[in-house]
Amino acid sequence: MGDIYSKGTFEPDELGALQQIFTEVTSQPWFDQTDETKVEFAKYLFETFPAVSFDARKHRSIIEASARMFYSREAS
Repeated sequence: MGDIYSKGTFEPDELGALQQIFTEVTSQPWFDQTDETKVEFAKYLFETFPAVSFDARKHRSIIEASARMFYSREAS
């Protein structure tokens, strides 16, 4: 398994926005509720949206679409 790293440092508001999106998406009835899936989704967020490049308003729809495609109960 690869390490999660970023060239920058997340600002508190960026981490808060990522946490909020993570919580909202993982609480959806279609999201696979296994711990393994939640960990993989968290990794996806950090790897895909490194510090300084994340914009919650801009990336929200992309994140939800990806979660539906790769982390839904139906995808299993």
